[in-house]
Amino acid sequence: MASVEVKRNFIEQVKESRSKIRDCFKKSHEALQLRESILLSRIDEIEKEYNIKNEEMQELLEALNKSKSLITDTLTSNKLKATHRGLESLINKQLEELSADTDNSIEFEWNNQFEADIEQLGSIMLNSETNLSLNPTFPPQVKPVVPNYKAKQLPTAYYCKKSTDKKAPGGLNYPRGIAIHYQTGKIYIADFGNNRVQVFSSNGDYFFMFSGKMNNPWGICISQNKVFVTQYSGNCINKYELEGKLIKSVGSKGNGGVQFYYPQGIDVSDRNSNVYVCDCYNDRVQILTQELKFHSMLGIGLFKYPRDVKVTRDRVLVLDGSDPCVFVFTSDHFLTNKLITRGGGKQTNIPYCFDIDRYYNIIMSDYYNHCVYVFNQEGEQIHKFGKQGQGIGEFYCPYGIALDNTGHIIVVCEKNTNCLQFF
Repeated sequence: MASVEVKRNFIEQVKESRSKIRDCFKKSHEALQLRESILLSRIDEIEKEYNIKNEEMQELLEALNKSKSLITDTLTSNKLKATHRGLESLINKQLEELSADTDNSIEFEWNNQFEADIEQLGSIMLNSETNLSLNPTFPPQVKPVVPNYKAKQLPTAYYCKKSTDKKAPGGLNYPRGIAIHYQTGKIYIADFGNNRVQVFSSNGDYFFMFSGKMNNPWGICISQNKVFVTQYSGNCINKYELEGKLIKSVGSKGNGGVQFYYPQGIDVSDRNSNVYVCDCYNDRVQILTQELKFHSMLGIGLFKYPRDVKVTRDRVLVLDGSDPCVFVFTSDHFLTNKLITRGGGKQTNIPYCFDIDRYYNIIMSDYYNHCVYVFNQEGEQIHKFGKQGQGIGEFYCPYGIALDNTGHIIVVCEKNTNCLQFF
C-alpha cells in the first residue's frame, strides 16, 4: 500500500509541475505581448513627430523654390539678389536645425537594461485580481513628462451663451461630450438639451449643427473622419459623416449585445477601430466592431456606472462613477491599475469626463467641485484650477473636456452663462 501511495504522490507532483511550467510560460507570453504593444506605441509617436518635422521642411523648401523663381523671373538688381541670398541662407539654417531635430527624434533606446527586462519576463508575478502586475512601465525608458498645466488659470477665450432655443445657432443647453477633429481643429459638442451636435472652429466661432435621429446626445468622438455619438435617452449609437449626415444607428434599451441602458462616454481604438461604449447603467463597457456589431464586453462585475472611456494603442482607461476612479487596462484588456480613488488628498466629486495628453497625464472635469484636475499617469494630483462661479476662469458644473492639437484645454459647463472656455 505504501508503494501505491508513493506512486500517487509522484503522479500528482508531475501534474503540478507541468501546470506550473505552463502557467509560467503563459505569464511570460502575456508580458511579452504587453511590452510589444508598448514599443509599437512608442514607434507610432516617433513616426508622428518625424512626419510633422518633414512637413515643416517641405514647406520651407517650397518657400525657397518660390523665392528662387521670383528672383529668376523678375528681380535683377544686386540689392534684391543679396536679399534673396540672405533669405536662402536663413532657410537653409532652419532646414539644418529641423534635420538635426528629426535625426534626434528617431533615436530609440534599446540598451542592456531593456534586454535584461526581457530576460526577466518569465518571472513576472500576476496579481490574481488584475491578471497583470500593478506597476507596468509605460512606455519603457521614457520618464513621465508633465506640460506646464499650472499656467492654465485663466481662459484664453470663452464663447457660447446658454440657450434652450433648438434652432438658435451657437447656444448650448446642458452640453455633454466634446470631440476634436485634429486635421481641421473643429470642435464637435453634444448639445444634450437641444438634441443636436454643434460644430465650432478652433477659435470658438460657430460653424454648423446637425440633429439627425438624436435623443439626448451625450458622448461623442471622431475616428477616420466619422463622428460617433451616444444617445442617452435613445439607448443607441449613431454614426455620422463629418458634415452631419447620418450613416447608421444601432441599439435599443436592454442588457444584451448592442443593447444599452443610458450610454454615456464613447471612444474608438486606433489599433483595431473597435468602438468602446460606456454602457453606464448596465455597469459595463460594451465593445463594438467598426461596423457597430457586437464584439465583447469589458468590466463585468468591476464597474459601477462607467462614465467615460479613452482608448490608445497600448491601453484603455475607464472613468468609473461610483468610487470615482480610473481603471487602466492593456490593449488586450488586462487590468493593470486603479487610479485616482477618492481620499488620500484626491477629493474628486462626481467627475463625468476626462481626456489624456500624449504623456498619459489625465485631465478631468469635476462636476460638483466646479474645477479641473490634472493627474500624472500614476494618478498623483499635480494641478487643479477653477472654482465655482460664472466669471472668466470659473466653472459652474463643468462637463465635457478635451485637449486640442495645440495643447489647449477646452471645457463646457452645464450651467455657466458662458458655456465654452479655452485654457
